[in-house]
Amino acid sequence: MKKRRKNYLPSLILVIVLWCFLAGMIFYIEPELIKDVLVKGFYLPFFILFIPTIFLTLALILGNTKQGLLIAVGLGVFLILRIFELGNALNFLLIIGIVIAIDRS
Repeated sequence: MKKRRKNYLPSLILVIVLWCFLAGMIFYIEPELIKDVLVKGFYLPFFILFIPTIFLTLALILGNTKQGLLIAVGLGVFLILRIFELGNALNFLLIIGIVIAIDRS
């Protein structure tokens, strides 16, 4: 029986394109321009681009979609807490604990 190989090239191209868009947003767009889009003070366009970028990158690196999604959402939640000045070491450790508990279940 012939073993099927997965083709990761389209995913890799998508990850590279997303990283280029994210880098362009970080380096070329002023934060004040995207700060109040749809939700006041939330930087929604950044998070719409950041979470899928990290998710796809980690899913390819780790070879596990669930772990990639959990880590990406955990990082996104921590960055959102940082925006509202609630991101500290205790919250970071609690988020890590929740991510690990969900991953093990």
